[in-house]
Amino acid sequence: MTTIKDIARKAGVSVSTASRAMNNNKRISNATRERIHKIAAELNYVPNASARNLTRGEANMVALVLPVTSEDAPADPFHLDLMRGISKALTPRHYTIALAIAAQLDQLLEQVKSLAEQGKVKNFLVFYAIEDDPVTAYLRDAGLNYVVIGHPNHEDQDRFVDSDNVAAGRAATERILKLGIHHPLFVHSEHNFAFEQRREKGYRQVMLEHDLEPQSFASLDDETAVKRAMTEMPLVDGLITADDVLLLRFASQAQRQGCYRQMPVICFNNSRLIGMVLSNVIKVDLLPRQMGAQAVDLLFDRQKKQSLVDFRIVG
Repeated sequence: MTTIKDIARKAGVSVSTASRAMNNNKRISNATRERIHKIAAELNYVPNASARNLTRGEANMVALVLPVTSEDAPADPFHLDLMRGISKALTPRHYTIALAIAAQLDQLLEQVKSLAEQGKVKNFLVFYAIEDDPVTAYLRDAGLNYVVIGHPNHEDQDRFVDSDNVAAGRAATERILKLGIHHPLFVHSEHNFAFEQRREKGYRQVMLEHDLEPQSFASLDDETAVKRAMTEMPLVDGLITADDVLLLRFASQAQRQGCYRQMPVICFNNSRLIGMVLSNVIKVDLLPRQMGAQAVDLLFDRQKKQSLVDFRIVG
C-alpha cells in the first residue's frame, strides 16, 4: 500500500512537504501541490483518515446516540436499518461508528460526554427527538457537529433529517378508508413521542375531512386496558399503529386478552418482522436506510439545515 513516504520519495521532497501538499497547505506552491497530487493519483494513494483526523484532535468516528431503552427491550428494526444506511454512507468517508446507548437519560448523557471529551468524537447522529433533551443541549452548547433524526423542538437551532410524518399519517388514513373502513383506531405508545403526535395529527385531519370521529388509544403495559379499548369501542373496524413494534405489542396483548379480531391494519415501518408474525398488514415504509444515508450527508454538509425523506405505502 502506498504511503506518504513513497510519494515524497518519488517527488524528491521531504515527507512533511508532501503531507502539507496533500492537505493543500497554502505555504506550498501551487505547482508543487499539483505535482504531489498527480504523483499520489498515479500511485493510487489513499489518505489515512485516522491519522489526518487525529492531527486535528478528532477521531474518525461518528457516534450514534440511541434513545433510552430498558436493558431487556428488543432491538428496534427501524434503528437497525438506519444503522445500515449510515454505515454504508460512512465507509467511503473512512469513518467508523461508535455507539451510545443506556437505560437512563443521565447515563446516556455521560456516555456522550465521554465520547466527546475522552474519545475525541466530534460528530454525532441522535436517533430521537424529545422535549428538553439534555444530550442535544450538551452537543449544542459544546459546539459539536450533530444531526437529529426526527423533528426536534429546537428546529431553529438543531439540524435534522426526518419524514413528513403529518403527510404520512394522512396517507395511511386515506389508504385504510379506501378499504371501506369507517372507524379506524389510531394506536400510539404511552410516551406519545413527537413522531407519533405528527402521524396522529395527519390521521385526525383526514378523519375530520371525511366527517368521521377520530379515536386514539395509548398501548399501555396494563393488558386489560387493551381489552377495555376493544370492548368499549365496538365500532373499531381497522387499526393504524404508530410503528411496527407497537403493532406487535398491541396485537399480542389483545390476543392474550381474547379480544383481538381480524380487521384491516396499517402500521408505520416496513420491517420483515411484521410479515413473519402478522399477515395482510399494510405498511408505511419510511425508507430508513435512505434516511440514514441522508443523515450522514447532512452531518458533513454544515451549510444545510434539514432534509426530508420520502415514504411509500406497501401492500
